[in-house]
Amino acid sequence: MFRIQVTAVAALIALADQMAAKDLWPGFDPRTIPVAVFDGQRTYLFRHPSPPPGFAPLRDAPGIVVMQGRAEEVTANSSATIGGVRTATLMPPSPGTSPRNRAGILIHEKFHVFQREHHKSWSANEAELFTYPFSDTAQVTMQRGELEALHRALLASRGKGACWAKIAMDARVRRLAMLPNGAAQFERMTELNEGLATYVEKRAVGVADRNLLTATRFAPDMVRLRAYQSGVAIARLLDRYDPSWRSTLESNDSTVLDVLLSNALSSTPRGSCGFSAPESAKFTAESAADVAALVTRRQDARREFIGREGWTLLIVSAESPLFPQGFDPLNVQVVAPGEVLHSRFVKLGNAAGSIQVLGRASLSEASGAHPLFNGVKRLTVTGLSSAPDVSVRGDTVTIKADGISGEFRGAAIQRENQRVIVTVSNPAKR
Repeated sequence: MFRIQVTAVAALIALADQMAAKDLWPGFDPRTIPVAVFDGQRTYLFRHPSPPPGFAPLRDAPGIVVMQGRAEEVTANSSATIGGVRTATLMPPSPGTSPRNRAGILIHEKFHVFQREHHKSWSANEAELFTYPFSDTAQVTMQRGELEALHRALLASRGKGACWAKIAMDARVRRLAMLPNGAAQFERMTELNEGLATYVEKRAVGVADRNLLTATRFAPDMVRLRAYQSGVAIARLLDRYDPSWRSTLESNDSTVLDVLLSNALSSTPRGSCGFSAPESAKFTAESAADVAALVTRRQDARREFIGREGWTLLIVSAESPLFPQGFDPLNVQVVAPGEVLHSRFVKLGNAAGSIQVLGRASLSEASGAHPLFNGVKRLTVTGLSSAPDVSVRGDTVTIKADGISGEFRGAAIQRENQRVIVTVSNPAKR
């Protein structure tokens, strides 16, 4: 079985290498970037110049080292620093993911490694995501029309496509002017970061323009996911209306995608197009319904989380707030003022230690004005099937449970009614 798994992972790398032979992006060669793949049982490192302790070479497999279990740096399809080297990381695939699409995802994550080295400014401030005006119906309506216009531009001929692209970019200018500067910057940087990584991925897989936008109606709080779609759509339209745009952006990475496209369209002949009155009315009605559904969904998510049966773990650190050391921006939502529901992953810590929750939900409560980035005073995990293992050795408290690991110095433990409360003291007062 082990040899079969090694063969499958090696075949994935070989397929990604084959797809990487295409002209994906100036100066980007995915075949030179280290990879960490977790298959559910072991973590494999490929082409890594300095594997950390715990990894051992594989016999008859040059360039591959392996360790039992999941390397702690590998928490998502992403990139991480492993052994001092930025490395693309891959988790087990979702059901139904084809080998070619998974190889495309790997190339996507390798492009993030390239971006961090060559384009450090292409990074959105995730703090903006927690204060973005999701419930502004007018904003949501304009988002809907903008993305639909991009979709129609991709489907249309060159002249008609230019018309729809112009409608999208004009709407973009008006809409971003309504947003706080930080929120507008978040969108544009996410398009450069995730939109371009998606563009490279789809280019490697060979996805046609007509199959790019799988959705044009997103929930109001799915700004990040929407930017994946708008970013790749704008990039594909730039392929059509300014074929040299990739080299232009590579040499001057302070430009944003929508400005590049607007400039390209200024000298492009355009046909005629536009939304009908019924279509515009539909966007407005759908957006109002989506905002109302968002409010209800967040209330329901909080209620369901709090009401889960089983054991509850509370990490309380009111004296010395815990600060985020890692979280999954695709799987968070502000469910009440100052409360953030992390549905997949979060790691919080301070000078006394840290707590990590992976693969299950947790609720953080803010200690300051920002829902997360001014620190957290309490982290709650509900629905545990058994009591978390909380032990003391010397002055250190260790916490272990399904999907939970943590360690704090000088903490107090309290157990009551299927609840375990770990209170973290201020290290400065000990």
